Amino acid sequence: MTADATRTFDGILGNATALRLLETALRTGTASHAYLFFGQPGVGKRTVARRFGAALVAGGDGGAEDRARRGLHPDLSEVEPEGRFTTIGQVREVVRRAASRPFEGARRVFVLQADTLNVQAANALLKTLEEPEGGTVFLLVARSREGVLPTVVSRARPIRFDPVPAEEVAAFLAERGLPEPDARLAATLGRGSVGLALRYAEEGELMGLREAVFAAGFGLLSGGFEGRHRAAEGILARAEEVGAARERAYLARFEEEAPDRRARESAKRLGRAARDEAVAEALELLALLYRDAAVVAAGAPELVANADKAAQIGERVAQHEGADWARAARTLGEARGGLAYNVQPEAILEVALSRTRREILGTHSKSRSPGS
Repeated sequence: MTADATRTFDGILGNATALRLLETALRTGTASHAYLFFGQPGVGKRTVARRFGAALVAGGDGGAEDRARRGLHPDLSEVEPEGRFTTIGQVREVVRRAASRPFEGARRVFVLQADTLNVQAANALLKTLEEPEGGTVFLLVARSREGVLPTVVSRARPIRFDPVPAEEVAAFLAERGLPEPDARLAATLGRGSVGLALRYAEEGELMGLREAVFAAGFGLLSGGFEGRHRAAEGILARAEEVGAARERAYLARFEEEAPDRRARESAKRLGRAARDEAVAEALELLALLYRDAAVVAAGAPELVANADKAAQIGERVAQHEGADWARAARTLGEARGGLAYNVQPEAILEVALSRTRREILGTHSKSRSPGS
């Protein structure tokens, strides 16, 4: 379909198998009517969906594909959720537009976040998703298949996007001018997500969150309730900074005129979402820190992810001989699951810190002999 389908995905890191499948569909003109791209955030799903969609609507016209990539083609539409969900009203508008012929392109393509569709919105989409008219293609994006309603999953071709190897991400960051040690650290902290690694490389607020997590991770082991409270406060303060930075970045787009009320409200929503995401990331960082402590305790310090803090981690592990760091990391993994049930992030953080402290100190105290 395109003059050179392999160039459509130039610069995309990782997931060669998925890209080859899509390249073949473009080259042979055998694209499915609906795809579900799923995988953890930051591995390129939305970027690939936009580029694939641009190539589909262009039908081999290089100029049209370039316009579509820049968001200037009327037949490529990306539907952004209103808040946490894509509403039934938005879906009905998609269904209406999908019933008409393309304005100028070879196809009409819609990109939607499938895991933001509630039951009502998904039901409104099902018939069109199963039998779209006029060559319409739906590109659905989600974190996991489990997070999408089965009725939607069954009507789309699933394509999994895996975490990108840290070596590839580090090389990419180094090419952008980041010093090699910093590139390796950001790639490791990204945990397979190019987007998250970039944020660690570029956002001082996120690195500030990491510093607060490191201080809290070992600081909560002393001081009882006050220690836990200080640890939580430190993390939440840094999470607020992450949210405020996101809000400022959104408002900075309105350079020529002051943002209106709707724009300010959107900025606040984005800021709150970023703040909550930062609390979730803090739990991930705590788990990573305790996994590092576990590998140090096991005699394998070369496997530490927080390589720049390996010496400090070693000192703390020596101070708490016998602690079950791996169990503490698992406890945090369970706590992260609570975020999916709309529990307040502050409450989850407080409970997670309390349980983690008990896991470490409880195991530690049991491991010592009566005379120690």
